[in-house]
Amino acid sequence: MTELRMPEAPLSWVPATLKKGEWLLPPPDGQPDEAWVGAVHGRLWQGTGFVLVPGLQLGGLTERQCVERCARIVGQVCAPVGLRLQRSAGELLTAATAPAVPRTPDTDAPATPDGDDRLLLPHTDRGERPRPPRLLALLCIRPASEGGESLLASGPALRDHLATERPEALRELSGDFRFGRGPDFDRVRPVFRLDGGTPRVHYNRYWIRRGQDETGTPFSPARADALDAMDALLHDPAVVLSLPLRRGDLLLVNNSAVLHGRNPFHDAGAPGGGRCYARIWAD
Repeated sequence: MTELRMPEAPLSWVPATLKKGEWLLPPPDGQPDEAWVGAVHGRLWQGTGFVLVPGLQLGGLTERQCVERCARIVGQVCAPVGLRLQRSAGELLTAATAPAVPRTPDTDAPATPDGDDRLLLPHTDRGERPRPPRLLALLCIRPASEGGESLLASGPALRDHLATERPEALRELSGDFRFGRGPDFDRVRPVFRLDGGTPRVHYNRYWIRRGQDETGTPFSPARADALDAMDALLHDPAVVLSLPLRRGDLLLVNNSAVLHGRNPFHDAGAPGGGRCYARIWAD
């Protein structure tokens, strides 16, 4: 994991405690300057752990050009703190191309061109390298005709809630889990840990389930109960922020402090080809 060139102290929050000025940042006039980039970093690493930059101008751009515009902005944000882009083949997300990442356990049917009826539970993006990327960027190229709001949950707030209400579950979630297996992947780590005093979260129920299945051994009752307690929190609107994104909205997420997901969506009859996002990672 890349060491940031600035200290980290992500805030614990729930939707009721958030103020728009803590996470909403107008787009820059022209090229991002030092003050604007500094405001992004303040929110990402020492604030809420996410930033919404609304209304980037995408007029006349193709989908692929939108991806490249997103990558340029993310690159300008990342360079001052020592992060580098992780380019991948899966940077354009539609109902047909989005990967099969964590769903609720009883909804494994594939998405269709007309949408996805499944809730994408808040999770950590794992990326394509041994460890998850530090930063996730999502640019809305076309929103769904109905639904598809982004879902965000504060890792420190989840940890605080479990420490108070379910300490036995937090103890289980502070132990190592296997997040799937594969060549050159280090996928064994806790859901919650402290890294030099900085709280971090890494959660993806789909891959935890896959990883455990590969061992041939079921979860212990205590461990399964702890995962269910985490999922229950991630279904709670008092804990999870629902954030609709419109065309040109750019969402930046501290991937080790904030979990992200989305609501089900429908695109039947949507003009222009339906829901489409650019996704860029950096580490």
